[in-house]
Formats: sequence, C-alpha cells, structure tokens
Amino acid sequence: MNENQSEALRQVLPGKALTEQGLPKDAVQHCQEALVLYPDNADLWYQLGTTLLASQKLSEAAQALRQAIALQPNFAKAYNNLGGALKKQGLYEEAIRWYEKGLALCPDSAQLWYNLGTTLLTVPRLSEAAQALQQAITLKPDLAEAYTNLVIALIKMPRLPEAVKVLQQAIALKPNCAETHNNLGFALQSQGKAAEAIAAFDRAIMLKPTDPEIYNNRAQAILLSGNLARGFAEYKWRTKVNRYRRFYEGFDSLPRWGGENFAGKRLLVYDEQGFGDVLQFCRYLPLVKARGGSVQFSTKQPLLRLFANFPGIDELIEHTTEAIAQTQFELSVPLLSLPHIFGTTLQTIPASIPYLTADQHSIAAWRSNMNCSGTNLRVGLAWAGNPENIPGQIRTCGLKAMSPLAGIPGTTFYSLQTGAAANEANTAPPDMRLIDLTGNIADFADTAALIMNLDLVVSVDTAVAHLAGALGKPVWTLLPAAGEWRWLLARSDTPWYPTMRLFRQGTPGDWNSVMTAVARELRMLAAKAGMT
Repeated sequence: MNENQSEALRQVLPGKALTEQGLPKDAVQHCQEALVLYPDNADLWYQLGTTLLASQKLSEAAQALRQAIALQPNFAKAYNNLGGALKKQGLYEEAIRWYEKGLALCPDSAQLWYNLGTTLLTVPRLSEAAQALQQAITLKPDLAEAYTNLVIALIKMPRLPEAVKVLQQAIALKPNCAETHNNLGFALQSQGKAAEAIAAFDRAIMLKPTDPEIYNNRAQAILLSGNLARGFAEYKWRTKVNRYRRFYEGFDSLPRWGGENFAGKRLLVYDEQGFGDVLQFCRYLPLVKARGGSVQFSTKQPLLRLFANFPGIDELIEHTTEAIAQTQFELSVPLLSLPHIFGTTLQTIPASIPYLTADQHSIAAWRSNMNCSGTNLRVGLAWAGNPENIPGQIRTCGLKAMSPLAGIPGTTFYSLQTGAAANEANTAPPDMRLIDLTGNIADFADTAALIMNLDLVVSVDTAVAHLAGALGKPVWTLLPAAGEWRWLLARSDTPWYPTMRLFRQGTPGDWNSVMTAVARELRMLAAKAGMT
C-alpha cells in the first residue's frame, strides 16, 4: 500500500466520527478528499454513500453505494444501504432487487430480511413480506419492529389468528410494551373478540396511561360489545389522536357544547371523519335543535345539496377553513359527540326513518334515464370502499365477486360505485345486466335520487349503505369478518337502520359465501316481484 492509499484509509475513521457527531457535511468532505487519493477503495465509497443517505441526498447516496458494490461485489452492507436509498426515493421494486442480492451474499442478516419485508409490505406483496419479516424474527427474535410490521402484513392479508400469535410472542419477549398490547387489542377486536380486546387495551393503558390512541381503540371495542353509553363516553379520546387532530384543532379554543339549553346562541355542529359517519349521525341534529338556539351545520361539499332542507339545521355551511372562519357562533361540537351527549344506548338510538330525503324533481329526472323496461327488480350495487386505508381495502369485494348475482331473471342492476373502482362496471360479470349512470352523479343528492328509484341496494360497508338506510330503502350491507364497531357482533340486523340487513363473512376474505347467501335471497325476492 502506497502513502496515498494509507492516507485514504485513515480518512475513513474521521468521516465516521463526524457522521456520528451530526456533522454530515464535514464527513462528506473527508470522504471526497480521500477518494481523490484512493478512488478504488470500496470502504470510502460506502462511507460516502452512507453519509449522503443520512443527509437525505438519496440519488447521490445510491450512486456512491453502487460504486462501492462495483468495487467489492460481496459488500453486503452496501446492498442494504443502497436498498434503503432506493426505497426512500419510492423505487421499491429496484430496492427489493438489491436487498435480494444482499441476502444472496448474507442470508443470515436479520436487518436485510427486515428491510426487504417492509419494502414488500409497501408495494404491497403481502405474502412475501410476511415470509421475509418472519425470517428476520427467526434470526433476531428481539427485533421489535419486525413483529409490528409482520402483524400489519397479516392483518392486511387478512390472517388475524396468526397476527394474534405473533403479538403474543412479542409480548412474551417484551411484556411491558404498550404498543404491542394495543396492537393485540386491535387484532382481537378485528376477530370480533370484544371482551379480550378490551382486556388487552386495559393492559396497554396501564402501561401508557396518557396515550389517546389506546383509549380511542378501547372505546371502539366497547362500542362493538354493545355498551354504547360507556363506549361513546370514552370515544371523546378520538379528538386527541394525532392522525385525527385536523378535524378538531380549529375549534379547541371555543366553548364546547355539552347538551345544555342554548337558547339565544348559535351552535356549530361540525362534520368529522368520513361521509358515512356524517350520514349515520346527522340523525341527531333535530334533537340538538330541540334544545333551543340556532343550529349551524358544516359539512363537505358533496353533501350540501342533500342537507339543503334537513330538519334541525338553521344554517348550512360548507366545511372549509375559509367558510367556517366567516361564520359567527358561540358554541361548537363535533358531530360524533352527539350520541354521548344524548345518552345513546341500544334501546334509545333515534332510528325513525327516513330521516334523509331526496328532491322529488331529481327523483323524476333520474327515473327517466333508468332504461329498465321488462324489469321486475331494480338493484343498486356498490362494491368498493376507500382504497387508501386498510379498513377500506378489507371492506372491498370488487364487482367480480358479485358474479353469483348475475343471471337472476327479471333483475336489472345499477352501479352506485364511484371512484376508481367505478371502472369495473365496464367489465361486468357475464349475464349481469348492469347499467352505469354514475357519470351523471355530481354529489350525494344525485345518488339519493337514483337510490329512490331502486327496489334494493346491495353494498359493501361504505357511504352508499348509510345513505340507503337513512332514506329508508331496503339495503343489504356486505361486511368483512373484521366488522366495524357500529355493526355490533353476530347480528343480521342493525338498530341504526331498520331497513338494513347484514351479510357477514364467516372467515376473513371469504366473499364467495356472502355472495352465495345474497344470491339466494335475491332470487327469492325477484321471484316474488315477478308474481306481483
């Protein structure tokens, strides 16, 4: 080794030290100066790439790490960090290839298996992700993050019993981790094991008594068990959960209405969470009005026309920061706090229907476009939830899964599906007479008018089901095995909507048995309609 090479190698240690001291710019400079002297040193290129990665200079980091690998093809750590640089740039498939190359060299690296697993989870390639994360745990049983991500993969698949077992393993290794007990509660709740879930959340709260996320999760397990009074009382914690704070933070400085008479004052009841939540809980607004004063209701633009003549609303406001800033009011309350304020139990749910109506002129206009001559039964279909979150993905069955409904004599189907999944109507199952008028739907008022021209709505757990129930239309709601708290446990009916029937999966992911049951009931209904 010549003098220049020795100097280059001596530069590696100061570079590492500077990085550890939080001085990445100086570390980069050290590496670059050393590389001028010794451009063929893989360790220097690796140190440069790692430092650039820590500085979020991702493209430059990837370039340096590739150079390290070119010089030293068996450099497993470089493969790992190159995968990390690519993953952070959203180049997931390329990152996966480099992680796999690294594992070919170093199959016993728990970190490489973990990074491969989390990247596969992002893509998502769930089964492969679960295998990689399980291998990481096998190699390093105390790798807590691997358990967390493996549980996410198993829940998404969904393989809930396995998720519970993994969480129990994690608890055995680290019994005082509140997050693990919280995740166990969620997995148990998703299996409908409300009592066990509540016990897991109790333990998590004992370990971390100030975490609003855990209280919010326990509230939903309590609601699932049917104890609405206690569940809605604890559900106040949702307003403190970080990911929901955007719904409430603009109202923190204002007096919160607690149910008292407010004669002579203006009360703003404001929209929160999803469309389905608004459609379900707007039923409480007439009860609010009965306590006196002026009721203002802010909601999202697609709901405004639907609520134009809603009883109990004195002033309707679009739920935007600008519109609310221009509104004068003395009190405020989030919509989903109303069930607690009114002391709701299973026996006292305000369930008089319809509590929403559609405009008669709009109903007539939609009827003229229905094209349903020779039809005995008109059935609306919605087959997908929100693809951007796990619950929405689990609730989605897809139009193809509804194939058993095709070919029922005298039945015409109408798409009620919006969003990207609406395109599935273009490739309807064979023998399914499906008419798609959703291109003419501008908002929920249009959807309501279309539903009023139908005999039945068959929908996954999405806003369409809530709308049909609020309109008093017969609606069959298709539920995954991991049913949400509002549908309670093991019921085929719901106290929230008298005209709704629930069809539940027996096992996670099994939509076929659900559709078989729906098809059987629909055939009987169509036969009755044909006899009248």
